[in-house]
Amino acid sequence: MSDDYYAIDTASVPRGDGIRDLTLTSRWNTPLGKPNGGYILAVMLRGLGEEMGADDPLVASITYLKSPEDGVGELRTKSLRHGRRVQTGETTLHQHGAIVAHLVASFGPRGEGRSHELGIPPHLPPPDSCVDPRTEGMPEDGIFSRVDYRLASRPGWADGKPSGDPTVELWQRLAGGREIDFPALAFLVDSYAPPIMELGEFQSMTVQLTVHLHRKPEPGWLATRLTTRHVVSGFHEEDCELWDEAGNLVAQSRQFAILL
Repeated sequence: MSDDYYAIDTASVPRGDGIRDLTLTSRWNTPLGKPNGGYILAVMLRGLGEEMGADDPLVASITYLKSPEDGVGELRTKSLRHGRRVQTGETTLHQHGAIVAHLVASFGPRGEGRSHELGIPPHLPPPDSCVDPRTEGMPEDGIFSRVDYRLASRPGWADGKPSGDPTVELWQRLAGGREIDFPALAFLVDSYAPPIMELGEFQSMTVQLTVHLHRKPEPGWLATRLTTRHVVSGFHEEDCELWDEAGNLVAQSRQFAILL
């Protein structure tokens, strides 16, 4: 049986007084050699929820203050409110005496309230009919070994011919089809190459990311839609939607990023 690297690498251990110890690993690094921002979000969200003894996460907002490094770190958590329907807390990630990231998240029970969906999922061929980018020259280490991707066609930027349309639709899942929990959903909104690459911009760093976590997905792949519509003075937004194979919207996010 193979190791469950997702469970291992997002774990943190309580030390007392709201502090938790952790180790960030290179298994989730980007091609820039740094831990992926979605991975950092998943680690912090999981640790905060466990420390608070909270219900499922509903919404999380993370600000990245410093580039993270592989290696040890600590979470310093604080409960801000523990209501009946919503519990809110915050945590900071510390490495080498510096604050790397700050997260505020709200948690709550999943009720039976009204649902009304006006959006539609991406229209993609079945995953088995799509392109596996790892057979098309994509790196096979770091984050690309932790997520399975399937695309309807090879992206233009991969051939040095950006399409000019910063929109990407693809299938994603944790490697090997591992069950996806809420922290994993938070990771998967930021786990693929940014769509800004279709404008010929190949280096972008997230400043702030907010994710709404609607429901756990049905088993299988997640249809993913990534879009950028505004690039202003070297900054840009990126929106993401994740839909399960049953056609349910399971998560959505918006991030604010800077071009490098």
